[in-house]
Amino acid sequence: MTFARIGQFKALPEKTEELKRVYEAEAIPAIRWPAGNISAVLLQQHDASVSFLAIAVWKTEQDARTYDQSGQAAKMVDKIRFAFAGPPVLTTYDAFGAA
Repeated sequence: MTFARIGQFKALPEKTEELKRVYEAEAIPAIRWPAGNISAVLLQQHDASVSFLAIAVWKTEQDARTYDQSGQAAKMVDKIRFAFAGPPVLTTYDAFGAA
C-alpha cells in the first residue's frame, strides 16, 4: 500500500500561468527527487481553471514524513504561495495500485 498527499487550493486568476510554470519547473522535480517518491503532479480543473490539486504519491507514509521533516515541502509551498487565493487544504490517503 502506498501513501498519497493531496493539496487542494484555488489560485488567483492572473497568477495561474506562473503557478503552473513554477510548479512544473521547480516543485515537481524537488518532490520527485527524494527516495520513496513515486509521483508528483499538479492538476488544473477544466471547468474551474483557478482550482488545483497538487498530488504526491509515496511508497510509504514514512517517506512522506521524511520529506516533510526535511523542510523541502514547506519550501515548495512557499514557491507557489504568491498564487494562492486562499489557504490550501491538505488531505492524506492510503493509495492502492499506485506502485
